[in-house]
Amino acid sequence: MKNNCVVVYLQHSYLYFMALPNSHFQDFPIEFKEINPEDFPFFQVDEKTIIEPDNRGYIDKQLQSNIKLGDKNTVVINAAVGQGKTYSIIEIAKRYYLDRSQEYLVFIASPFVSLVEQYCNDIVCEQIPKEKIYRYESIGQESISYIDKKIHIITVNGLLGNPGEDAFINSQAKRKYLNDLAKHCNDKNKKVVFIYDEIHDAIHNFKEEFIFNLWKWKSVIHKNFIISATFNEASKIVIEYLAELTDKKIQIIESKRNRIPKNQSALYLHYNPAKYFRHDNEQIRAVVEDVLERGKQVDILSYSKNLADDIVNPKNDGIGRELYKYYTKIQNCTSDLNSNQRIGKLDVANRFSKTDCNVGTNFKTGVSITKSNHAFIIIMPQRGEGMPFKNLNGIFSNGIISVIQALARQRKKGGEIHIILPPPESFDYLTLPFNDELKLEFAKFYEIIKDHSVTKELVKYIPLNNQNEILKEFYEEEYKGNLLNEIEEVENSERNNLVRLIFPEFKLFQLDYGEDYLANNFKFFGKDLSAYITYCAITNQFINCNLKGVTYKPIIVFKENKIQKRLQHFYKMYMDADTYQMLYRNNSDLGFYFEFRNNLFKNYRLKLNVNDDKYDTIKEYKNRNFEVQLIGFIQRILYPNYSFSASSRGFRDYEFSRKDYFLFSIAHAERLDLDEFTSDEYTSKRINAFRTLNYFRNKMIQGIQTSSSLTRGDYRYVFATPPSGFVNEHEKIRFESMIDYFVTQDRLTKNNIFEFKQRFKPTHTFKQKVKSFYTKLIEDFFETENYKKSTPPRRVVKVINSIHELPNQEEVLDFVSPADILFSDEYLEYNSYEIVDGKLIHTPI
Repeated sequence: MKNNCVVVYLQHSYLYFMALPNSHFQDFPIEFKEINPEDFPFFQVDEKTIIEPDNRGYIDKQLQSNIKLGDKNTVVINAAVGQGKTYSIIEIAKRYYLDRSQEYLVFIASPFVSLVEQYCNDIVCEQIPKEKIYRYESIGQESISYIDKKIHIITVNGLLGNPGEDAFINSQAKRKYLNDLAKHCNDKNKKVVFIYDEIHDAIHNFKEEFIFNLWKWKSVIHKNFIISATFNEASKIVIEYLAELTDKKIQIIESKRNRIPKNQSALYLHYNPAKYFRHDNEQIRAVVEDVLERGKQVDILSYSKNLADDIVNPKNDGIGRELYKYYTKIQNCTSDLNSNQRIGKLDVANRFSKTDCNVGTNFKTGVSITKSNHAFIIIMPQRGEGMPFKNLNGIFSNGIISVIQALARQRKKGGEIHIILPPPESFDYLTLPFNDELKLEFAKFYEIIKDHSVTKELVKYIPLNNQNEILKEFYEEEYKGNLLNEIEEVENSERNNLVRLIFPEFKLFQLDYGEDYLANNFKFFGKDLSAYITYCAITNQFINCNLKGVTYKPIIVFKENKIQKRLQHFYKMYMDADTYQMLYRNNSDLGFYFEFRNNLFKNYRLKLNVNDDKYDTIKEYKNRNFEVQLIGFIQRILYPNYSFSASSRGFRDYEFSRKDYFLFSIAHAERLDLDEFTSDEYTSKRINAFRTLNYFRNKMIQGIQTSSSLTRGDYRYVFATPPSGFVNEHEKIRFESMIDYFVTQDRLTKNNIFEFKQRFKPTHTFKQKVKSFYTKLIEDFFETENYKKSTPPRRVVKVINSIHELPNQEEVLDFVSPADILFSDEYLEYNSYEIVDGKLIHTPI
């Protein structure tokens, strides 16, 4: 079962839960957006070429063999992330640079200016002289010539003349640069090759008004290369625009999506139910702390600029504080626009650093993280980030493509990817594209980690290649269908010399709004990114990473006066009672108790339903009634036949009191051999504390006096206040040690689950402490009533009605023996062990 376990670890304890579901989907095909000849019915398209990556996962050799430099056409390269597309781009440019049969000018068009330098450096490494390369940043510098350069690295928006959001026309320098080159190529009979990398990130540039800028190259253009791992419906329109310039000829090359385990990173999903992901979120902080402690180099991609800024701020606690323990500098990789999904011409200071710790928003695509021993942490938008018609998912607002691209940033073998994400919404399992057996395995896992809130609409699996049909139906029936009469009236109107009024055709809708419509209206395509990520992790859809671990915290709601009933349901439905009984059959009650409560508090969100519409969070040691009900529940589970447990039949709530706790613990402390714990200081102190408590209990019993009166007859009593010398001088150290233990070390009394320490403050005198202790002895070990003696000295005393006897230690919880976890041979036969993230976990075989 190696690597097939859900990793849920607690401080000082480790629990197993289930096998990871992706083990059932090892050979499940990877789904991706295909580009097919039938997508272009009005173009001349060759039969699609399918190429196979080599044993290292790279496609360059087969790709180059299928590219004919002399053919005029548009080549669409649909290849998976991590298959060496960037290297192949450089090799294509190099082939044209070295070609002697025809002089070529090569444009490499990047979606981001931040990638221009990277491309330039990569080209230089391929023995192409730097002086033959012209970079986008040099435009406008008259001292740098561009006419004589054979390779130009430019941005797509620069090539298309898109001025961006802050201008209405491209700069004079950029227009001159493009016009001069187009004229030069035409005059010198040079052919031009355009290579568009990461086209999915440049689609916003291909607006109708900007396409005219490409037609200046119509007479000299020779070839387009359009490259992406994540094509979408809009990219098909871009392909048409570009292919029209190459005589409507298209060649499609598609690589097989093969998993290569040795190349994959380890993927960990951390389901976090927080309403807001803040810089001080405990779960995120814990993930960061864990990877740092294990010596990982860390980069954090945040969905939100505000969150990234808060993390980087050294004044804030939480995530940033953990980072600054290990890094003197943290690179803030954010743009100035909070909602901007695209990276424009960023300041160098905001770009991804190959050496520093990066926190930000602008490296979800286009960056290759090649750091050794690396942990890439991705913080997805929290639950409910959105409005009815628009999600507010920050850098992930354009849907599932952004997720695939973000995961692909991790390029180094042996790396880790940690995704912080909200629990996904409920899934319609009937829509899943596999057999019932696999649907069951999927559902088993999904039911545990999902958000159990009621939802009006289930997440439905939808094939990626159905998107065109979905968009077409919406366009025809709603987008355009709602205005058919009006469109017809306009078309039939006499509108000569009036401004153009033409309803956008389907392809323009597809280009401008298609991806947004899918991401905002279909949970599987981006409205619920957690559902999509979970589906892909379970079914092994991510080619560069493989699910290795999960953390999650479902909600468990308790109701007032029905806590026992709910604990029983929780134990039965969530805790695997048979395994717990097997695990602790021959081990400590205290170990069982702490494992149970740790599991409950650390792995679940506990809520108390106070009334119909009010839910209070149950925090550790903050809700006294819940804590005592929990102890009583453990007593009933481990010792069901004891009279105390029998009183709770029907799972009614009841009071497990300080009296019970002290009596039970005294009974076990008296039976234990103190010599066996000489090396265990904590347990020795614990045994001595309860033995000392029993010593003074017995001293009080031995000090019971008798008297009689006409009204009561014979009676036994103790004084209401401690008699002189109740704690004598040679007992003082023993007494103080016991009090100190219960005030500062005992988990239940120091946390006020049982009221005790309030009467033993450091400012109290020894006499005050003795008086308070004496009162508690009366309260816990006797049934009494007040009575004023009729004989001298006339004083109020405590009449003893009964003495609470010590229970049979074989029938009550042992909270004294150490909480060591010893694994029986029977248990070991059913489990295997491994180290995951530096922590011991055990999983069922």
